[in-house]
Amino acid sequence: MILEKLTVAGNDMVNVPAEEKTLLDLGVAQADVAGLIAQAKQAQLEAQCQHARSFAYQAQSDGLAFDYLAAQAEFGEQSAQAEAAKVTWLTARKSIKAHYPKP
Repeated sequence: MILEKLTVAGNDMVNVPAEEKTLLDLGVAQADVAGLIAQAKQAQLEAQCQHARSFAYQAQSDGLAFDYLAAQAEFGEQSAQAEAAKVTWLTARKSIKAHYPKP
């Protein structure tokens, strides 16, 4: 796990390993270490979720969005075909969000 940005004693650091020994060696107070490690874990979980969602959108719903746009162009925005394509696309997006909930 990594802390993207950390300031200790006025010194800005980037990409600091979120490890107790490393943080203590850098001068982080013992009382702050657990919170920083928890912050890094949360950031890692959020990044993993975003990556998984992005991959799933590309694989499962992006093509459906193009189908919806094509149905709008071919049949009109209010057409039954466009509405059906929209429902299919939004259902796929909702399913992905449910499968990969944000932490």
